[in-house]
Amino acid sequence: MTWWMGKAVKLLLLALVFTLIAGCSDSTRTQLRVGFNLWPGYETLYLAQQKGLLKENIKLVELLSATDTMDAFRHGRIEVAALTLDEALLLLAEGIALKIVLIMDISNGADAVVVRESVSELAQLKGKRIAYEQTAVGALMLHEALDAAQLSMADIDAVHLPVNQHFRAFQSRAVDAVVTFEPVTTQLVNQDHKVIFDSAQIPGKIVDVLVVRTAHLAHYHEALQALVSAQFATLAYIEAYPENAAQLMSPRLGLQPHELLAALGGIALADAPTNRTLLVGKGTEAPLYSTVEQLLSVLVEQNMIDEVTDVHGLVDARFVLQ
Repeated sequence: MTWWMGKAVKLLLLALVFTLIAGCSDSTRTQLRVGFNLWPGYETLYLAQQKGLLKENIKLVELLSATDTMDAFRHGRIEVAALTLDEALLLLAEGIALKIVLIMDISNGADAVVVRESVSELAQLKGKRIAYEQTAVGALMLHEALDAAQLSMADIDAVHLPVNQHFRAFQSRAVDAVVTFEPVTTQLVNQDHKVIFDSAQIPGKIVDVLVVRTAHLAHYHEALQALVSAQFATLAYIEAYPENAAQLMSPRLGLQPHELLAALGGIALADAPTNRTLLVGKGTEAPLYSTVEQLLSVLVEQNMIDEVTDVHGLVDARFVLQ
């Protein structure tokens, strides 16, 4: 072998090594990180993992609160975020290009205002210290509860607290009431406190969705489709075997299986037909946009955004159509 042939072989081998390294790097980049906080409607993702329905390149990232989830999404620490619809709209208003690819659930009682037994009506919230998470859904629930009581923010002492501090703050009497959600709602009710207002009284306004940055859609298309398909398969399992599903899901939530089933009674998990109905519909615009417009008005009214954001093209329904 001549010297130049030997050199050519060495260059070829070196090129092969770099190709393999690049291939490994591409493989690492295709990992889809899905972030969310503790909430029964999101626990289906962990159940999917337990049942072996998630592909290995889908990584679940649990965060302490919705605030943390939004922050992780902002700074690229996760590619997918499970958020309430109004939280997704806040990110959109910040200029982050994103798409809603799946509706996870619709709260129908699982978000609540919890008070002590001595409080018998909403009007008694006047002058009280009320804790809520400084996110869109926290502000929305507080706004709706005060509106029902014919009170305003000036009538209460509002305290901003992330959800992971709600139980301790209420139990220690640092606050008089708390705007919270499952599993904290059930945990507080178990301590002889009570729900005085919940999301069943504002039907359809608290919708949980999966959002993805628009720029990531093409690169993660296969993983996103696998994630959505796994979610629908998991919901089918819950419907067929609710007790078994509750046994698997309840430990992480700090609930007993029967408590989790009761909590899920306040949540409408969105299966494939529900997603197609809300994200596609039969007209020119998806029915979800009606809720979007209502929430945008609330966000402007609450000074959480300056003006109504352009939501054209917010939904990408292709993953729920497979």
